[in-house]
Amino acid sequence: MFATDFLFDSHYASDFDLMICSFDGSPETASGGEIEYNAVKTPDRDRFTFYGAQPNSAIEWHFSICKNARYGQNPYFTQYEESRIAKWLLQTDGYKLFHFVQEGYEDIFYYAYINMMPHQILGQTVGFDLTATSDCAYGFTGIIKQKAILNKTSPTMNFRIQSDVNTYILPRVCIKSTTNFQISNINDPNHPKTTFQNLSSGKTFTFIMDSDTDTVFIQNGSATAPLPDPNIFNWHFLRLVDGQNQIMLHMENEHTETENTESQIEIEIQYREPRRIII
Repeated sequence: MFATDFLFDSHYASDFDLMICSFDGSPETASGGEIEYNAVKTPDRDRFTFYGAQPNSAIEWHFSICKNARYGQNPYFTQYEESRIAKWLLQTDGYKLFHFVQEGYEDIFYYAYINMMPHQILGQTVGFDLTATSDCAYGFTGIIKQKAILNKTSPTMNFRIQSDVNTYILPRVCIKSTTNFQISNINDPNHPKTTFQNLSSGKTFTFIMDSDTDTVFIQNGSATAPLPDPNIFNWHFLRLVDGQNQIMLHMENEHTETENTESQIEIEIQYREPRRIII
C-alpha cells in the first residue's frame, strides 16, 4: 500500500481530516488471498492427484490513521472526535465498500469491515490502529453498466467481461417491460432461462433483480416493493461469465408475429469485474 487516504462506507478518511500513517515504521503488507489446493497422494505412487482448488482466506490489512498534520491541528483526539470516527468505522450491519486512494489503482475496490484500537502516547490518543478484513480473496472494479432495448428485431445484447477469477459474476439487473418475457445468457447454456410471467396486459413494470442476494423487487418511482405475487418470477437469476456474454430476449408467444413486433424490454445490467489485485 502506498496511499494516504481511503474510502469506507461512502466516506473518505480525508472527510474527517484524517490520513493513513504508521507509528512503528513501514505499514504491514496485506495478507490472505492464498489459493488452497486439494491434492491427495495415491498409494504406491509418488505423484499427488489434484481434486480442486479454492481461495480459503480473505484479504486483511493492518494500518494506522492519525490527524492530517498539514492542517496544523492538535494531534490528540478528543472524546467527541474518537466517538465520531468509531461511528464511521465500526459497522455492525455487514461488509462495506472499501478503497485505497492510490495512483494506478483508482478502479480497485473491496468489501470489508474494520476493527480499530486507539493508539495512545502518555495516555492520550494520537491515532488508531486499524484492521480491515475483506469478504473475498480478491478485489473488484468499479460498477460497469450495459444498457439495451431488446425486441423481435434486435433480441440480443453483446458484451465482453474480463475477469481474473474463474467464477460466475452475479449482476444487478433492471428490466422495464409491458408483457411477459424470458431472458437468458447464451454463453451460460446450462442455466435455466429467467422468466417473468402473469403480468397484467397494458401496464409497464420495472423489475430490480439482484442475482448476488437472490432478491427481486418492483420499482415504483424511486421506491421499491416486493413482488405482489411470487409466481411472477421463476427465481432463476441471470449470471454472467468470463469472456463473451450474449443476453437474449425470448418473448411470450414467439409465434405470434403481431405481439412480438410490439413487445420489447429495456434492460440495464450492472456488475463489477473481479480483479486478483492486493494493494
